[in-house]
Amino acid sequence: MMEDSGPLRLIVILSDGIRGHLNQSRGIAEWLSQKTGAEILEADIPALSGFPKLIAKIRMRRLLSGNRRDARDWLTSASGEALLRKVGQWFAERGLREGTNEALLLSAGSSPAPYNLALSHIWRCACATVMTPSVIGTEFFDFAIVPEHDHPERKANIFVTLGSPNSVDRAGMKKDGERLLAEYPSFLPKKWSLLIGGDDANYVINAGWIKQEAGRVIEAAEKERASLYITTSRRTSKEAESALSELVAVSQNVRYVLYASKNDFNPIPAMLSFSDEVFCTDDSVNMVSEAVTGGRIAVLMRAGRRKGLKNALQKMTAFLVNEGALPRQAIWGVQRFDALYDRFKRHGVLIEFEEWLQGSKEPLFNDRDAEPEFSEFNEARRAAEWMLRNWPKT
Repeated sequence: MMEDSGPLRLIVILSDGIRGHLNQSRGIAEWLSQKTGAEILEADIPALSGFPKLIAKIRMRRLLSGNRRDARDWLTSASGEALLRKVGQWFAERGLREGTNEALLLSAGSSPAPYNLALSHIWRCACATVMTPSVIGTEFFDFAIVPEHDHPERKANIFVTLGSPNSVDRAGMKKDGERLLAEYPSFLPKKWSLLIGGDDANYVINAGWIKQEAGRVIEAAEKERASLYITTSRRTSKEAESALSELVAVSQNVRYVLYASKNDFNPIPAMLSFSDEVFCTDDSVNMVSEAVTGGRIAVLMRAGRRKGLKNALQKMTAFLVNEGALPRQAIWGVQRFDALYDRFKRHGVLIEFEEWLQGSKEPLFNDRDAEPEFSEFNEARRAAEWMLRNWPKT
């Protein structure tokens, strides 16, 4: 149901194909649409690689001039002509002219950000980025939604979130859960979910981790008579997925597994709607944020860590910050996300897996005991409300 009237009629999401990024954009767009009635359309940006990607990145700073000619030239150099025509056609079909405040370009991550900025220069419409884009930053966007663990500057165009905005909606996820349970019913008293991330620059989830840690969840499910619903991420390696498939093949408690490498569907909102326990790997801020947004306590499972000089430098930086020798903004890597999880812990919406195994098993989020910030935790909704409060006037 539309709650507020306003000038916004069209939201164009620019996507790099990364499910976590698209989920963040969709979450904000859906709340904006709910409150204004705006239509939501999605367009993929060109997939650049090699030399063309390097050239586009080198020329990217030209976009900061705000000049329409520079924007067109950059789009040409970055294979963006088809995208420009598509967005132009959408605007024309809906009677939207350049300079309108009735349209919003929205993207998440660094790759779509320059296309977003270039198109906004050409059409003179509002533009919003989720997270801090590399090279061009947040300064030239009308709206920037940036997580607190990125230590953003406090500026008028920046909205700081705790964790990641997402498309989980407590009011709407019940029906999703009913559909999933109808197809994959549970015949046991309890229902648990396991959300598995994957490898990146800081974390490793390999076959050994799956056999040991996911194996412990499956073992606990068998002991406590719980049905288990599992999803992986796009970053989950083939090696890890193969190990997981071997594990679930011999467990009658596993009722459902979605391998993200083979299926674009996001089952997490549905799983959250009925789960008594939700286990999340700490490499995925998105998954942990979804669990908390869905009103569940996240049981945090620690993924493997990359070894070497980078890991040592991260720990040294964190030590110097704690000693007061460096500002808080200097923290990077794993320690950045640990600070976020510590805050979730302080508000009672996250516990460590090891603590859970020892008996700390409060199964559901307790709204009555939560801080106001967490009783209806939904960063996508908060971001959408902030954008509408600050929407440019006619």
